[in-house]
Amino acid sequence: MPRRRGRFRPRISIRVWLTLLFVLVTAFAAVTAYEIVRPILESTLDRASEASFRQVGEQFETRIGRNPNVSVQYIRSFASSRGLQWGIVRVEGNGATKLQGDQDLEWDPTVVQAAVSTQKPKQDIQPVETGERAGQLQATYASPINDGQGRQGLAVVFNRFYTESDVENVRAAVKNVERIVLLAGALALLISGFAGYVVATLISRRVSRLGLAAERLAGGNFDERIDTRIEDEVGSLGATFNSMAASLKDAFGQVEQEKERGSAILDGMTDAVVGVDRELNTIFLNPRARELLESAPHEFHTRLHEVLAKSRYAGLVTEPEAEAGNRIIEIRAAPLEDGALAILRDVTEERDVQRAKAEFIANASHELKTPLFALSGWLELLEDEEDPQARADFLNDMRAQTKRLEGLAQTLLDLSRLDANAVTFRLEEVDLEYLLYDLRRDFGYTGRPLNIRADEDVPPVETDPTQLHRLLAILLDNALKYSEQNAPVDLGLSRENGNAIISVTDRGCGIPVSEQAHIFDRFYRAQGSSRADGTGLGLALADEISHHLGGEIQVQSQPNLGSTFSVSLPLSNEDANGKN
Repeated sequence: MPRRRGRFRPRISIRVWLTLLFVLVTAFAAVTAYEIVRPILESTLDRASEASFRQVGEQFETRIGRNPNVSVQYIRSFASSRGLQWGIVRVEGNGATKLQGDQDLEWDPTVVQAAVSTQKPKQDIQPVETGERAGQLQATYASPINDGQGRQGLAVVFNRFYTESDVENVRAAVKNVERIVLLAGALALLISGFAGYVVATLISRRVSRLGLAAERLAGGNFDERIDTRIEDEVGSLGATFNSMAASLKDAFGQVEQEKERGSAILDGMTDAVVGVDRELNTIFLNPRARELLESAPHEFHTRLHEVLAKSRYAGLVTEPEAEAGNRIIEIRAAPLEDGALAILRDVTEERDVQRAKAEFIANASHELKTPLFALSGWLELLEDEEDPQARADFLNDMRAQTKRLEGLAQTLLDLSRLDANAVTFRLEEVDLEYLLYDLRRDFGYTGRPLNIRADEDVPPVETDPTQLHRLLAILLDNALKYSEQNAPVDLGLSRENGNAIISVTDRGCGIPVSEQAHIFDRFYRAQGSSRADGTGLGLALADEISHHLGGEIQVQSQPNLGSTFSVSLPLSNEDANGKN
């Protein structure tokens, strides 16, 4: 089990998150609103008490304004009806003396002094900090009056103490408001929580649908789409998801096509391809690699892993020749981000061709050197020789070596042109029996008996008469060179399995069975061939010509009994379907 990173994080549904969010926001708003409203409410209640006392002064002033000579009886009645203490006081200096009024009358001297000094009504409410009435509020109203007898400094004073019961009433009102606010807040929280749950459920369902669609998309279902009915942010996200899914479908389609194309290319490669991971475990083999590794020995597997491991830190690595049984494999390995890749190429035939080319060049050089050295030696002897007959013999030998050089050069040129496909073969209808008689005439100068045996049912063939004549001339020349003097050579023509067969039979030294597979190799000469001059290129050239003509050369030979070389040429469809 993989180790978890970090601390455990509980998974909470979006419904719970959004519901809690709605409730918390509502609660925070309610508490904030209450903390703002409560001081205002208390201040309003206090101001209401102050306003009620101020109304007392306003009513009294209105009465004085209509009748300045108010009686003591009216003042007493006015105070009694409103629960006020009253009195008529005289202000003298910094003090004031009560002339009439309630015995327990108390007043705020500063208010009375201000009213008398300004001759205007004054009132004020102040808390009582000491004495028996500590904690209460004292409201004092003073209005200057004229008693009609000329006395100055008189004022009517109304006073009232707001007791703790009055404050408690205010507090009770505040608490009552608090209860109402709490009930309203609880109801708001309930409504908010329910509304948050409903909204969260709707959002959660849509988000869950997005999550489910994303999981299916991640699982490879690129046809997954979301129906968008509400044009909001989630709806826009759904539309974006649909666009992304369509783009991913196209992209993965292209990736699959490229993957299939790459697999087809790798599967069709003639070279083997091997892919490994960081631990050199095989993760990919194309069919050619699977076939090669199944038949390769353990030593080759070991060498392959060494090359792959080396490429991980050394970059591109090439092993030009790794032995895999009887095959030679070239290994090219390159590092990848998560492993390495190796391409295995079978270079057995290429190495054989390289060796053959090297042998060919060496043999050609040797064959060219022999007549050149001979010519060089005869030229030196010719300079010192004064006998005309000897000089004539040297010249004849030099002509023979020159002719040998010309023949060798022409043969090499012809082989080179055939290898490069630079020879043009002109096909035409050729009468093979006539070609054999023509060939016998060409070799009539040898004085050797050449016997022709031709079947009557062999039709003409479509071939190049010049190249076919040259091929048969090489075979006939070899038959004459490697057979006894005056021994006959047989030329045959027959029809077999849809092919025309031309045979050249001699009664010479023959070819051992072990060497018959190599006689068409360039510069190869079988045992007993030293009895006649040759370069080992004639049969190679004849074999190349036969392949270009669409034919084949076969040999049957026994030592000391002779050899038969048979050239098979394909007949046309109509002639091949005829009677054999």
